[in-house]
Amino acid sequence: MNKNITSFFVANKDNVTVAFESNMADFIKVFQNVEPEARNYQYYYRQFQKGDSFDWNGYHFQQLV
Repeated sequence: MNKNITSFFVANKDNVTVAFESNMADFIKVFQNVEPEARNYQYYYRQFQKGDSFDWNGYHFQQLV
C-alpha cells in the first residue's frame, strides 16, 4: 500500500461500492455526483469523527485506515 495514503473512504449501497477516495473532500464530491440528496461535507466529517463506519439513507460509509 502507498505509505502516503493515511485513510480511504468508501460508500456502499446494496453490497456495491458507489464511491471511494483517499481524501475526504474528494470522496464527498464523488458521492454527491452519485447521490444528489447527499449531505454537506461537515455532516460526513462529524460522522467519521464519531467512528469508522455509519449508515445514512441506505448507504454504508467506512473509513479504512
